[in-house]
Amino acid sequence: MIVQNVIRVCQVAVLVVVLAGVHRPLLVREWKRLRKRWRAKRRKPSRDKKAKPFAGLTRQPVCERCVAEAERQDRETKREPPAKINHKRGRRREVDTCNQFCPEGSCQYYGWLDRGNIISNGHPSGGRWRQLKCVACGKYFQETIGTVFYGSRVPAQDIMRAIVTLCEGVSPRKVARIFEVDKDTVFGWLVEAAAHSEAVIGYMMHNLHLTQVQMDELYALLNGMKGEAEGRSCCWVWVATDPLSKLLLAIEVGDRSLDMAQQLVHAMVGLLAPGIVPLFLTDQLAAYGKALLTHFGCWVERVSEKSGRILHRWMPVEQLRYAQVKKRRRRHRIVVVTTKVVFGAKEAVRAALRAAGHRINTAFVERLNRTLRAHVPGLGRREEGLAKTKEGLPAILNMDHLRAKSLVLQ
Repeated sequence: MIVQNVIRVCQVAVLVVVLAGVHRPLLVREWKRLRKRWRAKRRKPSRDKKAKPFAGLTRQPVCERCVAEAERQDRETKREPPAKINHKRGRRREVDTCNQFCPEGSCQYYGWLDRGNIISNGHPSGGRWRQLKCVACGKYFQETIGTVFYGSRVPAQDIMRAIVTLCEGVSPRKVARIFEVDKDTVFGWLVEAAAHSEAVIGYMMHNLHLTQVQMDELYALLNGMKGEAEGRSCCWVWVATDPLSKLLLAIEVGDRSLDMAQQLVHAMVGLLAPGIVPLFLTDQLAAYGKALLTHFGCWVERVSEKSGRILHRWMPVEQLRYAQVKKRRRRHRIVVVTTKVVFGAKEAVRAALRAAGHRINTAFVERLNRTLRAHVPGLGRREEGLAKTKEGLPAILNMDHLRAKSLVLQ
């Protein structure tokens, strides 16, 4: 080893002496050629690695949202519907209240629709919104409860215009000055409207028959502009879309971890029709595979080849097809793009893609990320506004999510 190093130093010294006075670019070119040859000699020969089949997991992965939803369903199934109230006295009811329920948590009619316990109580003080009453517990409430208009004296048209202005990227202080309200009031409108829009999305989107789903994550910088080190933080926007209909399926905001991947896949499972397992396409992030295996897996008995014992392994279902797009970068540039089929047969994946005229790629969801960064305020690199906070960014994304769904459904 010492002799080889001495020979290399001598070669370099001779090269420098000979070419120093001749031409400098020629010296640089010869140096690069020698360095490339030396590195090739030190490089170990690559071994042919054969792809091993997935052996399965010894423990079932756990999704926190699935556990919480199962507990909620158990509580709901244990509750028996209360008796329906029939009003036999007085004149016939003209106001339809079948879509209203009692908001009092301690009431036995809480959360139950069309049980006859809600009656109309007119418009107190000549107000715009109607007042309702629960005859079971005696609670009074307005018909706008649960919406952004509840308890607000600002006209509903002005509130809607303010929310639209916020979604277009105008800062809350400017919106507050335009509509002559406090900035905290404007922020409250946005948060309440985002929660309401998320509930509307959950009600509208269900029993979807999808064939492909592309998922990806987008980096977002929060709490600080360029040059401000204090208070700067970041998060990731997880997105799922249908490449055929261009429908935005789910959006989650959080860190780049397995828990967020579980939440995104859980939101996807809630939209699919029973028995439908589409083809999933993502990048090389390992969290996607485990999240898909959590929601599309089952226990399988296998016989060990070494000991002959029966082993129980958590394996993907037969209908699950999952492929990855792997990108290798050099100096922040993509140099090689390869694909890998993780779950399912390659022939089944190719057949599903061939029917739509596609290949294994994530181009559609990456284009969606570019659209979100261009149109959603706060996702830009050098912008300052409401969406630069952890509370404002999910609210803005939920509103844009509802707007995108309404445009597609129209």
